[in-house]
Parts: sequence; structure tokens; C-alpha cells
Amino acid sequence: MVNYIIKKILKRIAPYLTRFSTMSTMNNINVNKENSTTFSDSDYNSAAYNTYRPTYSSRLFSKIYDYHASHSSSLSTALDVATGTGYVAKELSKKFQQVYATDISQVMLSSVSRSPNIQYSISAAENLSQFQDSIFDLVTVGQAVHWFDREKFFNEAWRVLKPSGTLAIWGYSYHVVDGYPVATKKFMKLVLETFGDYWNPGNPEKLEISILYKGIALPDELFRNIIWERYEYDEKEGKMSNGESLLSEEWSVERLKNYMKTWSAYKNYMAKYQKENQMVEDPINKLFEELKEEEGWKDDQILKVSWLFVLALAEKKQKANNH
Repeated sequence: MVNYIIKKILKRIAPYLTRFSTMSTMNNINVNKENSTTFSDSDYNSAAYNTYRPTYSSRLFSKIYDYHASHSSSLSTALDVATGTGYVAKELSKKFQQVYATDISQVMLSSVSRSPNIQYSISAAENLSQFQDSIFDLVTVGQAVHWFDREKFFNEAWRVLKPSGTLAIWGYSYHVVDGYPVATKKFMKLVLETFGDYWNPGNPEKLEISILYKGIALPDELFRNIIWERYEYDEKEGKMSNGESLLSEEWSVERLKNYMKTWSAYKNYMAKYQKENQMVEDPINKLFEELKEEEGWKDDQILKVSWLFVLALAEKKQKANNH
């Protein structure tokens, strides 16, 4: 089932794996709605996103910091791009003296985690012109690079990084529930078949995260010592193929359901039928009612939930041929 899903996704996104244009001018935020994310919509529930999304583990940040320490001792400044509600920025603020965090969505920034050494601003990832050259030790992007015009972003990230600074990008795909292979297949079917056409309005490359960024290459004229780590699901073994994922949680059944309702595809799916004044059964509610009956789940039952995950780390080259 998992391999079938990956093949279908690859077939769908193949025509789009070169590049696409996105986003806006900085601070004026003249957003192209056709290519902007659902998370930028004025009615998106950023508080629910902040409450129900999974939180990144200390293992993830340890990997990033250990990699950074292998070529730099400076922990002065960090930049988190597409910060959303600021979770990553808050974590970075425990390690770095000053953290800057940007996002294109005022809605998301309305729910940020505040800290004295974090400065937030509205900005597109592709235009970081508010920042001078070579000022950041670390630039991070969590669960967002698939929305970007990556050529522009990678050039901007290179520009604002200090010599030997670190770029860290990561993302997660579908979740699996430990010990429940049938439920896991049903979740993946919901993602691909029911919500398949609702993940990416105007942005076919959104599906890049579904294949854990296998269609993305970090430009070697800008970066060196590039490392990719992927945590995939082995359907035969019924577990992650590269050890425990860098993103896992112990959640109640009800919490898992609420998390799934923060998906952009769910919002787009429900909004389509509401706009057309059609009655539609909530597909997430329907699936959980089925699973309660089939698996014997209760709302407060605790499940171990893991996500397919990808992490890429790279060091800025001292010199680039095209700079």
C-alpha cells in the first residue's frame, strides 16, 4: 500500500519537479493567492495549529547543533524561515543569543511563542532583503520548503549565512500508528484518495513532502558537506526503516483526530463543499468512527504516532562560482 501511494504521488508530481513561482514581495505581502498556502488564509485556525501539531524532539535539535559544531563554534544568531507559530524559533532561542523568525502569514504570527531574544517579522522566504549579508550562524526551515521557490530561497539562505554557517531543512509526511497496520493504511488512503486533490491548490510541488524531498537537491555550488536523513515506513516490518523517527508522539485518539483537522487539505475539502452549499460528511470524523468500531479505540486511548521524516543539513561554502 505504501509503495503504491509513493508511485502514484511520483506520477502526479513528475511534470512539476523543475520549479514554480510563489509568494510575494516582502512586507507589502502582495500574495499571489493561486500559489500561497492555506495557512495564510485569514480564517485559518492558527490557534488550533499551535495546539494540535506535533512538536519536534530534542533529538532533532541535537542533530542540527552537533552538525553545526562540526564546522562552527558560533552560536550568536539564527534565522527561522516560515516560522508559523514560532515553535522552532522558541527552541532556537534557548541555544542562540538572538533569533529572528519570519513568516508570510500574519495569521500564523498572531499565535507565536514570545521570547525576549526572538524578533518576528512578515516576510516571504524568497526575499530576505531586510537582513544583511553573512549575519546568521544557522538558518532553519521546518515543514515549509516545499512551498518555496527553492532556487531563490537557497540563494537567499546562502547570502545571509555566515561563512561556514549551517542550513537545516526538514519536513514530515504521513503518520503511522505503532501496532495498527490496518489503521495506518486507512490514514494513508485518506491522505491520497480523499484529500489527494486538496493538498496543493495552485502548488503541485506541495506533494514533494509526500516523497520526503527526494525531488529536491541542495545546490552544491552554494553548500558543501550535505547530509540527508530519511525515516520511512517499512510496510513489511510494520515499523520505521531507519530507527525511531525524529518525530513521534504519544497521543490520545481524540488528539490525533484534532491534529488531522489542522491539515490544509481538510480545510480546503470542507470549504469547497460549504462554498457550493453542499452537505458533506466530515471524512475525518467518519474514519475515526470506523476505527473505533474496528480497532476498539476510545477517545482517551493513548497511541504511539510516528511521522515519515526527512532532515537535510548543509554548510555554506566560502565561495560560490555564481557569486
